[in-house]
Amino acid sequence: MRDSKLKVGIVGVGGIARDQHLPAWKQLPFVDVIGAADVSEAALERVGDGFCISHRFKDWQELVRLDFDIVDICTPSRTHMPIALAALESGKHVLCEKPLATSADEVRTLRDASRRAARVLMTAHHYRFQPVSRQLKALIDAGMLGEIYYTRAQFLRRRLLPPRTTFIERQLSGGGPVFDIGVHILDLAYWFLGAPEPVSVSAFVDAKLAHRKDITGGWGDWDRERFDVEDFAAGFVRFANGTALMLETSWLGFQPEREFVRLQCFGTQAGLIWPDGIVTGETNRSPWTLRLDEVPQTSAYQDEITQFALAVRDGLPSPVPVDETLQVIRILEGFYESAAQKREVNLT
Repeated sequence: MRDSKLKVGIVGVGGIARDQHLPAWKQLPFVDVIGAADVSEAALERVGDGFCISHRFKDWQELVRLDFDIVDICTPSRTHMPIALAALESGKHVLCEKPLATSADEVRTLRDASRRAARVLMTAHHYRFQPVSRQLKALIDAGMLGEIYYTRAQFLRRRLLPPRTTFIERQLSGGGPVFDIGVHILDLAYWFLGAPEPVSVSAFVDAKLAHRKDITGGWGDWDRERFDVEDFAAGFVRFANGTALMLETSWLGFQPEREFVRLQCFGTQAGLIWPDGIVTGETNRSPWTLRLDEVPQTSAYQDEITQFALAVRDGLPSPVPVDETLQVIRILEGFYESAAQKREVNLT
C-alpha cells in the first residue's frame, strides 16, 4: 500500500471525530479521508465542509460499500459491532472508538472476522499512546517495579453525567460509566500489567444518584425516565498470575474533584502513579521518589491514529491487540454479572 494513499471513511462525525480523529487523519500525508456518514445532515455538512470530505451519507451502510481501505467508527457504543463487522466483511481495516463492543461474544465475532479478512482491527484506546503512559510502560517492562501485585484504577467524576440518550440508555450505550470512562482506565491498567488472564470479578454496580431530581449535572440535565444504566461501579478483579486490581468509576459521585483519574501500581521493587509520572521505592533502607522528566507534550490521539495507519500501510499487527480488548470486555461484563448475582463470578 506504499504506492498510493490510504483511503478512510468515518462513521459518526460528533465531537470525538470532529475534534480528535479527523484532525489526526488530516496530519498524515499518506492518508485521504474520502467519506463520512452520520444520521445528522447538519453535522455531516459542517464536518464535510470543514474537512473537505466529498462523499457524505446518512446511512453508514452506503459508506461501507465504497471502495476504500479503512473505516473509523465514532458512533454510540451499541452500534460499534454491526458497523465494524460489515466493514471487516467488505475488506476494510477498522479503527473503533472504545468500547469495541459491549459483550465478549461480540468482540470474539469481530476478532474472528478480522482474522478471516486479514485486516487490522483496533480499539481506539488513546491512553496507551500518551507519552507518560509509554514511558511508564517501558519502566515496567524493564522490571523496575518487580512483581506488580496490586493495582488501583480510578476514573471518577462529580456532576459530569453525559445527558445524551446515547450515554444514558442501555440500548444505545451498553452501560454507564463502566463502558464510558471505566473502560479507558481499565485498558491502561491491563496493558501495564502485561495482559494477564482474568479469573474472577466481584463488583458493585448501581445508580444511586442519577434518578434524583434534586441532583443536577455540569453538562446539563438528563431524562430520568429514560436513564437505565449505572452511575457508579466498583469492582475487584483477580488474575491467574496472582495479581489483583480494583476499578472505581462514576459520573456523579460526591467528591471534591470535578474529575479524578488515577492509576497506581504496587510492585515488589517499586510503585508508580499515572498520569503524574511518579515512581517510588526503597533501596538499602532509603526510600526514594522519582518523577519522570521532560515528558513530550504530544497528542495521544494523533499517535494512536498514526500507529494504526502505519500498521495498515506496512502490514503490521494491531497496536492494540484485539485479544487484549476481549479480556477487558470480559472483565467489564463480569462487573454487571457480579452485581446482578451479588457475588463474585468466575471468568474462566
